[in-house]
Amino acid sequence: MELTSTKQRRAVALAIGAASVLLALLANEPYVLLVAVAVICVCIGWEAGLLAVAAAGLLSSVILFSLQAGAAGGGVRLVVFVVAALALWLVIKIFRTTSFYDRVYHATGRSLADIPGLGWSASADGRLRLLNPAALEYVGVTADEMRRIMDDDDYHWTQFVHPDDVETSMARWRHSLQTGEPVIDEHRVRRFDGTYRWFRDTGIASRDDHGRLTGWYGHTADIDDQKKAEAALGERERELRLLVDTVPTMIWLMTPAGLPYYFNKRFVDWAGIDSAKEQPRGTRQFASHVGLFHPDDRAAVKAVFEKSFARGEPLQHKGRLCRKDGEYRWIDSRFEPLRDEDGTILRWYGVNFDIDDEVRAQESLRLADERLARALRAASLSELSVSIAHELNQPLQAVVANTGAFQRWLSADPPNFNHASRVAEKIIRSADAAAQVITRIRALFSKTEAEPNAIDLNAVIREVCELLSDRLASSSVKLDLQLDPSLPATAADHVQMEQVVLNIVRNGIEAMQDVNVGARSLRIVSRCRHDETVEVEVKDSGRGLTDPKRIFEAFYTTKPDGMGMGLAICHSIVEAHRGRVWAENVEAGGASITFSLPIWAADAAKITGAKIAV
Repeated sequence: MELTSTKQRRAVALAIGAASVLLALLANEPYVLLVAVAVICVCIGWEAGLLAVAAAGLLSSVILFSLQAGAAGGGVRLVVFVVAALALWLVIKIFRTTSFYDRVYHATGRSLADIPGLGWSASADGRLRLLNPAALEYVGVTADEMRRIMDDDDYHWTQFVHPDDVETSMARWRHSLQTGEPVIDEHRVRRFDGTYRWFRDTGIASRDDHGRLTGWYGHTADIDDQKKAEAALGERERELRLLVDTVPTMIWLMTPAGLPYYFNKRFVDWAGIDSAKEQPRGTRQFASHVGLFHPDDRAAVKAVFEKSFARGEPLQHKGRLCRKDGEYRWIDSRFEPLRDEDGTILRWYGVNFDIDDEVRAQESLRLADERLARALRAASLSELSVSIAHELNQPLQAVVANTGAFQRWLSADPPNFNHASRVAEKIIRSADAAAQVITRIRALFSKTEAEPNAIDLNAVIREVCELLSDRLASSSVKLDLQLDPSLPATAADHVQMEQVVLNIVRNGIEAMQDVNVGARSLRIVSRCRHDETVEVEVKDSGRGLTDPKRIFEAFYTTKPDGMGMGLAICHSIVEAHRGRVWAENVEAGGASITFSLPIWAADAAKITGAKIAV
């Protein structure tokens, strides 16, 4: 009979011990009790063995002295028995302790003791048989404590395994015991300080020459750092995948040959494709992806992509891609190759940006720009027409008025040829001014500029005042001229400067229509500034300006019948002559409009020389 269990062996030993006690009583021979002492020492332990020695000594004294009272040599036999029992106890104690240490530290051989990590050995039935010193040190138990654990057949080694891993580990261990297959298990083992670390337990069976299983030998490697690294790597991979899937763009990967094998979640949701289900990884044909493009774009897209893949060059392309609802939307596709240290392409990274709204907005903006351009051309034509009408209206009105005066002077009795002659000169001058307006408009369209000449602004002011003398008299406006007699010449077009002064003076006259007749006055001042400019100021005594900053805007007017072009034209003319014009209200009442122009170069040199001489 083969005793494979510790319990079986102990039961047999205890039965033998009980039989020896019975035999000692029946045969009246105390030395048979030494078998019972040995059984107790082996099965229970040498601590209980001392009590067994004492009990056996007491029982042997009863046997020796009760039945053979006073027999010679009874005391000596008792002493010999007690000494033999103590010797037997000591031998068993030394044998058990030395035997265990030999199995752990010596009998295992150098191979198990020197294994890096935790080494172990088990019997064929799976009971833990021995551990290497590193394993004992890790779990923090002594060899004697481990002996008691190994003497039990209830797999008490599981007390060192994390409670959450015990069931799984035991299931794998029992499976290997039944099948003889190697056991590979990962579980957490408690260290001597109470902390748990992950270990990979690998065990293989040993067999005899007949193929019968004789035992198990295993190695337990610390993989806690690896587990933590794998967990951290898994977390980073999860975060990266989450980032790739949630980033607001469509991302996809291709093989070096340009075959798509990965689409992020946003691409899958947008286009309604899932390459992982449709075809194995990396085998999806590029043509199937090109099929998502608009039929009008497919040939161009395929050619451009294949050219880029062949040359290994980055690519940017715009085309219409079909969304899962069947709508084609404009997509901006960009590709970059990932290369190794030798420059070999490992994979292609592609991103798709949905720019359909942007393209449509740009198209709408382009159409709006075209409509605006047409409107601006129409407005410019309208403004030009108004400007032409406005500028021609003044000399033509003067022609009409002077023609009437010419007829009156000739019809007088007797005819006044002197006045008629002066009026005829005015008619000629007004007609010439109208012709100059037409000439400048033609020059504008032919993109030619008139050559500026040195003009005397004082003379221009006097000519305008003479031209408007009748208007000044009929409006009861008192004219006050404060002209600088040493005013230097300025480089300008005579007709245009006359037009500027005429518009400003006429606006001043019209601004005083609602003022009492006695308070109507118009002062025109010309002066030279130190910044090498000349200024002309026209100040009226009207009610002032409601918005001085806007009076130079085209079509802005405060007059019921005004067109809002006179001062706008003045502003354009002055700026074209590198001057500036401004308006402001006067504290005493009325408004002032001033414009300045650069001094003629020759006069400017004279003024500068005079300053140096002084």
